[in-house]
Amino acid sequence: MLELSCGTVPFKIKDNTVYYLLIEGKPFGYVGFPKGHMEAGETEEETAIRETYEETSITANIIDGFKGHTHYRLSNGNEKKVVYFLCDFSGQTPKHNESFEDFYYHIKPFDKAYSALRFESDRAVLKAADEYIRKNILK
Repeated sequence: MLELSCGTVPFKIKDNTVYYLLIEGKPFGYVGFPKGHMEAGETEEETAIRETYEETSITANIIDGFKGHTHYRLSNGNEKKVVYFLCDFSGQTPKHNESFEDFYYHIKPFDKAYSALRFESDRAVLKAADEYIRKNILK
C-alpha cells in the first residue's frame, strides 16, 4: 500500500545566507522537514501548508517552481511517498502549536542542516531546494 504525505522545506534568507528550518521529534528523535498525511479533498499544497502550520505555527508561503520527492519503504511494509514544496518563513518564528505534536526547532545554514538530516533522501531534497534557491531567488 502507498501512503502519501506532503510537507515543506522552510527557508529564510538573512544577510545573503539561506537558513533552513528543521524539526526534531521530542525527545531527540527524527530530524527532518514538516510533513504529514493528506486528508480527504486536500491538494498536495494544502496538505503541505496545513502540516507546516500544525507542526511549526508557520504560515507557509509556497514558492512556485520547486517540488521535491522522497520515496521509501516503512517498517510495516507499506511504501511512502513524500512531496515537498519550498516555503519562505521570513518574519515568522516557529513554536509549538497547541493541540498538535511538539517539536524542537533548528534553524541552520545549508551545511549544518545537511549534516543534521539522517536520511540521504532528505539530504537530496535539501540539496535540490538549495540549488533552486541559489539559482532562482538569490540572484
